[in-house]
Parts: sequence; C-alpha cells; structure tokens
Amino acid sequence: MAVSSRITIRDVSRATGVSVSTVSNALNAPERVNAETRRKVVEAADRLGYRPNRAARALPKGRTFTIGYCIPAGRDGFFLDTFLHQVTERASDADMDILLFTAHRGQTEVDTFREIIRRGAVDGFVVSGTTHDDERVRLLLDTKVPFVTFGRTDLGASHSWVDVDGRAGTRATVAHLVEQGHRRIGLIGWPEGSISGDDRVTGFLEGLDTAGIGHDPSLLVRAENDLAAGREAASHLLDADLPPSAIVTVQDVLAVGVIAELNRRGIRAGADLAVTGFDDSPPAIFSAPPITSVRQPIEEIGRTIVEFLVHDLEVGDGIPRSELVEPELVVRESSQGR
Repeated sequence: MAVSSRITIRDVSRATGVSVSTVSNALNAPERVNAETRRKVVEAADRLGYRPNRAARALPKGRTFTIGYCIPAGRDGFFLDTFLHQVTERASDADMDILLFTAHRGQTEVDTFREIIRRGAVDGFVVSGTTHDDERVRLLLDTKVPFVTFGRTDLGASHSWVDVDGRAGTRATVAHLVEQGHRRIGLIGWPEGSISGDDRVTGFLEGLDTAGIGHDPSLLVRAENDLAAGREAASHLLDADLPPSAIVTVQDVLAVGVIAELNRRGIRAGADLAVTGFDDSPPAIFSAPPITSVRQPIEEIGRTIVEFLVHDLEVGDGIPRSELVEPELVVRESSQGR
C-alpha cells in the first residue's frame, strides 16, 4: 500500500517535540505561545514543507482565505496588470486567493463592496485609486472589515495604507527640467478628485516654487487618462500665446499622447520640446524617443500591501500600519535634447 508523502501537523509536532495543539497555536494563534516556541515551530514547518489544510483552518475561524479587489476603470492597463500580479503572488505565498470584481451595471463600486461583505465572500480587501472622502473606505471602516489601501485617504480615520510619494516624483521631474534650462513648464494632470493625481499636481507646483518659477494657470490642463486626451491636452498647451518648452504628465499614456501631437505638428520630442511621464511603463520605455518617467517600485508596493493585510487578518491587533514609498526618476531622451 502506498504511503502518502504529505507532511502533516503531526510531523511538525514530532520534529519540534511539542504537542499537536501547540503547533496549531503557533501557526494559527501565535499569541497563545511564547516567541521561542513559535520560532521553533515555524522553522520546522518551513524546513519540512508543511502547509496547513485550508479547510481545517477556515472552519473554526469563519475564514475564506480570500482577498477582494475591485478592478478600477480608466487607469493604465500595464500598471494594473503588474500590480495585480504582485498582489496575487504575495497572497499565494500567504495561502490566500484573490477575488477580482467590478461594479455591476447600474451599481456603484460601494454597492458591490456592500454585496460582497453581505455574502461573506472575502476576509478583507485591497483598495486602490483612493479619492477624496472615499465612500468605499468609509463603508469598510463602518463595517470593520479589514482592508489596506494603495493610496492615502483624507477621512480622518486611521487605517493601513501603502502609497508612492507622488509629490516627490513630480518635484524631481521639475527639478530635472529646470536643470535642462526650462522655465516655462506645462502640466497635464488628471481631473480633480484622485488623491494620487492631486498629489502629483501639488508636487509639480512645489517644484516650480523651489525653482523660483511663477505658476501660470494656463499651463495646467486636466485630462482623462488616455492617449486621445493626452493629444488634446497637448494641443491646448501648444496653441497658447506662450507655449511651454516642456510638458510634464501624471501618467505615461498621457505622455505618449503628447508625443503623438508633437509628431503631427512636426515638433521633435526631446530636441524641440521636453516631455515626461509617470509610472515607467512599457509605452514610456519603447516610445520614440524613450520617455523620461517616474518609476514606482510596484514589487515592493504589492508585497507590503498584502503583508499588512495578512498581519491584520492573522494577528488582529487593530494597529494601522503605513508606508510611503519613494519613487525614482528615470531620465531618457524625451527630456534631454535641449
């Protein structure tokens, strides 16, 4: 008769010399054992390759071992794919699944969140694209469902979040353009309401202030996040009485739209007018010319978000955790031709 090679909790018990119940507590209720015992059990479990049976863990705790994530509309697909890959990979490391959902026709995102909470379909949520007075976050705070946001909020209540310092990113972009000799710098930002988008606009204005450059309101244009909107916004800036010599955008797809409009007019990006983006996505890297862009460390972001949420689900100490991640300006030909 074949013998199963699956490592069980009894194998970990024998390897550590502690009882099965102590092993279970060390892995599932660490507050019930001392730190040294937990360390010994965790090391043995890792060494043996033990993975707890999810069903056995779920029943007594009422857990689904699933994280909910609402796919946002109107943002760069590559960035979303990369973010989702990281979150899914990190969740898998924690023996958890990801439930992806969108708002149903005729429903708001908040309605969909409320329905998923009612069904008990997930243990917690990852929330991205935070907005001012975000109703999703307000609902999760009211219902006390664990969650972590990718982006800060302004509700005045404490919760766990991870965010990129967008202000630092656009400040660095402006400083780079000033070093290249630019004094008349335009900006294409998202419509007001996105906290991350508004943060990038604030950083842009701070960069101008630092350089002693007055802000001309005619050089700040708001646009939806797509190529056609980028072209239209660029056309508006280029048709001004005093057009800019450089254009900063808050997302790479907008920068690609700017370059498309420059090409249509026979203006050389980089050589005649500087263009920058944000996110350092493939459209920026493979554009002609390659686009200077602010790189977000998405691997670190995805790892930290899941780590925060799993900590809340497993430990449940109610202590909010946060991390502001520094981005990196990657300089390429689109801003170096002057």
